[in-house]
Parts: sequence; C-alpha cells; structure tokens
Amino acid sequence: MCRYVSDNQAKLSIWLQSFYHIALSGSFSKAAKKLGQSRSTLTNHVFELESLYSVRLINRTTRSFSLSREGDALFEQCKRLNMAISESHEMLRDFSQNSEGLLRVKIPSVLDNKVFHALLSQYKKSHPNVILDIMVDNNLGDLVAEKVDVALHLGELPDSNYICKRLTTFNTYVVASKEYWRTHPKPSHPSELINHPCIRYRHCKTGNKWSFSDIGKQFLVDIGTSHICDSDEMLISFALDGSGIATALDFTSKQYIEDGTLETCLEEWTHEVQLNALLQHRDNMSSRVRNFIDALITLIPSLNT
Repeated sequence: MCRYVSDNQAKLSIWLQSFYHIALSGSFSKAAKKLGQSRSTLTNHVFELESLYSVRLINRTTRSFSLSREGDALFEQCKRLNMAISESHEMLRDFSQNSEGLLRVKIPSVLDNKVFHALLSQYKKSHPNVILDIMVDNNLGDLVAEKVDVALHLGELPDSNYICKRLTTFNTYVVASKEYWRTHPKPSHPSELINHPCIRYRHCKTGNKWSFSDIGKQFLVDIGTSHICDSDEMLISFALDGSGIATALDFTSKQYIEDGTLETCLEEWTHEVQLNALLQHRDNMSSRVRNFIDALITLIPSLNT
C-alpha cells in the first residue's frame, strides 16, 4: 500500500483537494461548480480516497450529506494544509513583487571608481529600500554559489550558462602623458609597443599582450613592460607620471585627454569593449533585479558624457 501511495502522490493531492472542497461546500454539486469539474468526477475522487485507506469519509444518500468521524478529522487537517498553501502562495507572490531588500552585485575593478559610484548613488536615491551588496572582483566566479544577483562583465564573454544582457560599449584608448611623448616617438603600429614601457592590468586575460583591431578583425601584439597593477586608478596615475603607455576606457581617461595631460596614439587600431550584465536566469526575474537592470540601461550612457 505504501508503494501504491508513493506512486500516486499527484492523484492523492487531487483527491484530498476534492474532498476538502466537498466538505467545505457541504455538497458535491456546489464543489463541482466551484472547481469547474463534473459531480461524477468528484464522487469518483472521494471513492478512490476511501478505497485507498479503507475508511468511510462521507455519509451520503440521495437526500442527506454528512462527514463521518474520520471525515471530520481529515477535514480539519485539510483546512490546515490549505491555510499553509495559501500562506505559501502569498509569500511567493511577495517574493516576485518585492522591489526591496538585498541586491548582490559583482563588478570588475575598472568600475570601482567615482564615476560609477555616482551612478550607483543615483540608483539608490530612486530605490532607497534596496540594500546594495557590491563585490569588486575581476573573476566572474560562480554566481550561483556566491548568490550574486547581477554580475557586470567587461570584454569578451566566457562560455557559460548565464543569461547575458548587453548594456553599452566603451571606446578604448592607448595613452601616455605629454611628458612621455616629448621623449618617445609615438608608435605608428601596435607592434611597436614592444619597444615601449607599457603599464598593464594584472587581471588582463591576454597577459603580456594587448588586443587591437584591423578592419574589424582583432589581433594581439607583444608589449614592453613597465608597471603591473590591479587598480585602474593606479594605472592612470602611472600613465600621468610618465611611467609609460597604458590602455584605458573612455570614461576613466576622458577628462585627462580633454585637458591634455594624457595624449592618445594608435587611434585607428583600437576597438570598443562591451559591458554586459550577467544573470543566473532570464525567467522569473525578481522586481528588484529587473529594476536594477532597467536603471543601468538608463544611467550607464552617462558614463560616456
């Protein structure tokens, strides 16, 4: 019998629901109308339930209807179960509609700067009840294990099962200080960077090589080495003090290029870099995550202005 019950859990659940609504309505006909089923179907459900456990649940004749002692006890249990189901439904609905609470976001170190900080502050003003938990990490890692709601990723996307939402693209520049260019000739081709001290990111996936583009096709070149660092702010600082040549995104270097403290080179060889939002799931996205993505799409273009 136990195996029979185990193999028919779905049927058992339906039978119990039918019994509950029959007992609640005090009528097979009323319960059938409420559930949108035939009276004979509900009668069969009760018959199957009684047969399974060899117990009488409802005393009925053509003119009378009453629950047996066992039926009364089962009805009380079913009421508690239905209350728990109703409360679970309300809880899940609150989860799906809740735009407040903790939002864990992972960002690369290049976005850990005052420009992006200001963007997050703008978002927070519009969503004051969201608690932003910001992780700065250049490694994508395991978003599921780390319970990351949204990860922002720059550049080429790794193969993964995560859902990708493109947010924007950034121009890249090859820059050095005005003082550096006074004593070094500007390269006319990326391959000449091997003869220059180049400041690079430690987390750069191409290592001691930089990526450029020729008629839409990307290629790598070897570079000379100056400093190696994790911080984009430090990289810009080294470029400003004349330590060598660096690559920088437009929103981290724009003000220095405009005021002349940094000068660009190899403009015809550089290419855009994509910024994407990575999510664990596309479907059943919470309002909190959806609102954050919508805010990023609206606010991120301001990084380039």
